[in-house]
Amino acid sequence: MYMRIPSKTARKLKSIIRIVTAFVVWFYVYLGFFTAFGIAFNEFSCVSDFPLLFRLGTMGFVVGMTVAVSDVFFLARITRGLNFILTLVVGTLFYVTLSMGVLLMYVIVEDYLHFGTDGVFSIESRLQTFFSGEFSILTFFLVIVGFFINSFRLVIQRVGEKNFWNAVTGRYHNPHHQERVFMFLDLRSSTTHAEKLGCERYHNLLHDVFTDIEGPIDRYEGEVYQYVGDGVVLTWTTEKGVTDLNCLRCFFAIIDCLESRSGRYEERYNLIPQMKAGLHSGRVIAGEVGEEKREIVFHGDTVNTASRIQGECNRFREQILLSEKLLKLFDKEQIAAYSPEEKGTILLDGRTASISLYTVSNPANGFPEL
Repeated sequence: MYMRIPSKTARKLKSIIRIVTAFVVWFYVYLGFFTAFGIAFNEFSCVSDFPLLFRLGTMGFVVGMTVAVSDVFFLARITRGLNFILTLVVGTLFYVTLSMGVLLMYVIVEDYLHFGTDGVFSIESRLQTFFSGEFSILTFFLVIVGFFINSFRLVIQRVGEKNFWNAVTGRYHNPHHQERVFMFLDLRSSTTHAEKLGCERYHNLLHDVFTDIEGPIDRYEGEVYQYVGDGVVLTWTTEKGVTDLNCLRCFFAIIDCLESRSGRYEERYNLIPQMKAGLHSGRVIAGEVGEEKREIVFHGDTVNTASRIQGECNRFREQILLSEKLLKLFDKEQIAAYSPEEKGTILLDGRTASISLYTVSNPANGFPEL
């Protein structure tokens, strides 16, 4: 038993940690640059001076923490409606301005603690020293830091963290087999909603839905494979999807999430979004395709079958259907709480054997955290 950190909080903490770490690392890079410069011109190098290393690390932490918290809680709101270029420019300027302000306060406080009691400290003298010497180099350096961090985050935001690292490491450069669970999640009555709302408001509805369900997806370790029209395809490795019934709990957490925001949806769109899902597991081929735009894709009957299962939800009048193959992978005691019920069979094109479909219900008292 353990307390699960809310997904939004976890994402903010992760972002803060990354920004702080980046600033600490870049401050040491800054020191390394001047050390290399000093060595090149036969100047004394103090890279091994522990007090200096500690000072740079502390300075990087203080600046990074201030920038990170301001970014997560303020800058993200300011740049929400901006395009990629404007977001990058505004973010970089924000980083540079705030970093300079924090650095200035840091060195003033540091000097005051060192010299203030002896009557030697002077704000005017410290300001003059700060804005001379390395000021122009430091400004240029902070522009690079701000540009790098913001570019990195914006790219990850658009392609997905897991896809980004998979591309960087070349994990899918050579196609290989994987065992995976797929969930095809779709908005019910999408055609009716689109006609009622019009194109722009319907797009806004989908944007709100997809944004709201990010929390449950992240909480139960799902990966967004594709957004397809008014639906989204989620995937897990079979181990992650089956463990603690993550894929099922994810679906019902999505349902609960949308219901908890029903008042907001009724106010904005005069409707409450309802979802339907089809799940299946099996072997797929995972690899990269494309030249100008590379993308990681999964090919195989497993993907097609999960899509077909989702398409049967209306016929069986169920919000969720899953294959018997996936059902048998779950822990028997855990899945019993969801009261699985057989609904029927489907015959896939080119197949002679039919697939049994089951539905499950969200436990009345909620499924206990494991």
